[in-house]
Amino acid sequence: MYEKDGIPKDDVVRIVDEFPNQSLDFYGALRSRTYDRSISKWIDEIGGVEKLGDKLLRRKKNEKLPVFTPPKIIFSSGE
Repeated sequence: MYEKDGIPKDDVVRIVDEFPNQSLDFYGALRSRTYDRSISKWIDEIGGVEKLGDKLLRRKKNEKLPVFTPPKIIFSSGE
């Protein structure tokens, strides 16, 4: 699941050790929440939800589409 994000195996093991006995859905929700926050921030940066349609659908031919850069997921210990 985290392979596409380029997260080292040791970091994945550490997060699983930090939250033992959790279902796979729990770890998927952690990843999803990280993406949700990044997408919300990106939408704000390009003008908010009010301008999202204009930016993506009604742009001029010479305008480039805004680019979303996936978040860099970093696991940090609670220490």
